[in-house]
Amino acid sequence: MIRKKLSMLLATTLVFAMSTSLFVGCSSNNNSSNSTAKAGKYTATEKGFGGDVTVNVTIAENGNIESIDVTADSETPDIGGKAAPQLAETIVTNQSLAVDTVSGATVTSTAVLTAITNALTEAGADIDALKNAETAKKGENEEATVDVVVVGAGGSGTAAALAAAEAGLNVMVIEKTASAGGNTKISSGFFAVDTELLKEDGHDLSVDKAVQDLMEFNQYLSNGTIVRKIVENAGDTVEWLQGYGVDFYIPETTTQLAHEDDVYKWKTYHKYKDNAAAYENMYANLDTMGADVRYNTSLESIIKNDEGVVTGITATKADGGTLTVNAKATIIATGGYGADAEKTAKALNSELFNSLGMPNAGEGIEAIEAVGGYDLDATPLLHACQFAASEVKQDSAGENLAGFSDTSLTQVLNTPLLWVDQTGSRFTNEDVVYDTAFWANAAYTVGGKYYIIVDEATLKSFSEGTKLTVSQAGPGAKMDLDDFIALADASVEAGTAFKGATLEELAEAAGMDAEDLKATVERYNTMVKKGEDTDFGKASESLAYSVESGNFYALDVRGVFLGTIGGVKVDENMQVMTDNYEFIPGLYAAGATAGGYYTGVGYPPYEGLASGFAYTSGRIAGMSAVDYVNSIK
Repeated sequence: MIRKKLSMLLATTLVFAMSTSLFVGCSSNNNSSNSTAKAGKYTATEKGFGGDVTVNVTIAENGNIESIDVTADSETPDIGGKAAPQLAETIVTNQSLAVDTVSGATVTSTAVLTAITNALTEAGADIDALKNAETAKKGENEEATVDVVVVGAGGSGTAAALAAAEAGLNVMVIEKTASAGGNTKISSGFFAVDTELLKEDGHDLSVDKAVQDLMEFNQYLSNGTIVRKIVENAGDTVEWLQGYGVDFYIPETTTQLAHEDDVYKWKTYHKYKDNAAAYENMYANLDTMGADVRYNTSLESIIKNDEGVVTGITATKADGGTLTVNAKATIIATGGYGADAEKTAKALNSELFNSLGMPNAGEGIEAIEAVGGYDLDATPLLHACQFAASEVKQDSAGENLAGFSDTSLTQVLNTPLLWVDQTGSRFTNEDVVYDTAFWANAAYTVGGKYYIIVDEATLKSFSEGTKLTVSQAGPGAKMDLDDFIALADASVEAGTAFKGATLEELAEAAGMDAEDLKATVERYNTMVKKGEDTDFGKASESLAYSVESGNFYALDVRGVFLGTIGGVKVDENMQVMTDNYEFIPGLYAAGATAGGYYTGVGYPPYEGLASGFAYTSGRIAGMSAVDYVNSIK
C-alpha cells in the first residue's frame, strides 16, 4: 500500500517551496492598458489541492499586469507546482484572464486563477474586460507518424513505452502534465510474488496461491485470466525494471499491523529505493532508444478508420495547436477519473470523501468508449482516512508529513478508539485502522464520514503517551507528544471537531441523535470495563479508553480515495474489447485505464497491488503492441 509518499497528487517527491516571479511587462498581443487598475502590489490567497496558493500581482503605472509571483509550496511539485507559474505566465503574457486551466492540475489552476482575479479586483482592474481580452494565437497544428503512440506517462505508460522501444519500434509518448510519473510516482512499492529479491530474503512464495487469494477476495468477479497473467508476469517485470534503473528492496516489517501474519499481503511489497531517480533512469533509457516524449499535451480523441482499425490519436499541445499522431498501435494509459467530482461522488454514493489522487478526469476511458470500448469496472480506490479539511504538507526531504497533516492529533486518528456514524451509533470494529484499505472501506459503509468520540481523560493520556498501538499504515501518524486537549480545541475552533460538556451538548453540536450517542457510549463503556467487544470483536487491548469524563469531543473524519482503479474491458493481452467481446484492432489499455483485475469498491489488502498492476499491465500492453505492429508490416 501507499505509505508516507502518499501526497495529494498527490502526493510526492521533493518539497517545492515554489516562488515564481514573472516579469513580462506589456503584452505584444494586447497593448491597450487596463487604465482602471491602480499601480501597486496586491496579494490574494486561495486553497489549492494541497494547501494555500498565494499570488502577488504587480500593476504597472499604465495599468497593465507587470508581474505575478506565485507561491504554491503545498502543491505537488511536478504537477500543481509547475502548473501554477505556467498559468500565471500566460495571464501576464496575454494581459488576459481568458485562459484555460492547466491540464492535469485543474484544482491548482483554478486556485491560482481565482486568487489572481481577486488581487486584480482589489487593484480596481476591469475584470470583465480581462476575461474577454483576446489571448495569443494558438500554436501551429502538427502531424507525426510513429509505430506506437502511448498516451500517459505514469507507470503503465512508461512500461508500455519501454517495452515497445526496446523492440526497436518508433515510439511517441504524450503526457498531459509537465512530468512523468502519475499516481505510480507517489506509490511506495510493487506487488510481486516470484522474484529473486524475495528468494534472497528467504521467501519462496506461490503464484498459484496469490492468484487464488486475489480471486477469492474479489469473490470471483475479477477476470481470472487477467489476474493470472498479471501475477505470473509481475516478478519478471520487477527484474526487467531493475535493468532500466528502478531499485527495489524487500521491507523488514510492515506498517499495516493487520498484515503481519500473512506474508503474501506485505512481504510481496517490493519497495522503491528512490522513485524519482527511477523515473529519471527510465526516461533516460527511453531517450537513448529514440522515443519522442511530449509533455503538456492532452488527449482529445482516438482515430479509427472505416474498417474499424485504430490508427492513432489527436491531442492538444501546450500552445493550443493540435497534434495528430498516426500510429500502427495506440496504448491508452491515462489513469482513471479521480478528478471528476460528480462521477466519483456517484460511484461512492457520497460527496463526503476526500480525494488524494492524481487529477485524471477519465479522458482516456471516454475516448475509448467513443470508439466502441466500454467501462467495465472503474471505481474510486479507497485508501485510508483523514481528518476533515486536512492539508498534506511535506518535510525538507519531500516526504509527506504524518497523517496527511502535521499534527500529533493524528495519533488519535490512527488508533482504535470509539467511532460513531453521523447519527451517533457505533458501526465497525475499529481495529480496521491497522489495515489501510479496510479502514477506508469502513468509512464507506457510513457515507464517507464518521466521528471519533473521546473525552478529556483520554486526550490527557495521549498527551503523556497513549496506551494504544498507533498505526503507521497509509499516512501514518506524527508521534510527538503534545497537549492533545489544546489540539482538539483548535480543531473545534476550525470547525473540524465538536465539543460538549455533556453527551447531549456534543450530540447537538455535531448534529447527532442524542439518545443514539448516549446509548452507544454507555454500551461501549460497559464493554471496556469487561474487556470484551461483544458487538464487533475488537481486540481486548484496543478497549483501553472509556468515554465518561467530560468535556467530550467528536473529531470529524473522512474516508479517502486515491484516484480510481479498474477501467475498460480488455483481454489478458490488454487489447481493448467491445461489449460484444470483439477486439478493436490497434487499441490497447493499461494501468488504471484497464479493467478486469479488481472489482467493486473494495481494494484487495495486498501492499503495492495497484503499482504492480500498472507496470506489469503496461509492459504486457507494450509487448502486445509490438506483436501487432510486426504482424501488419
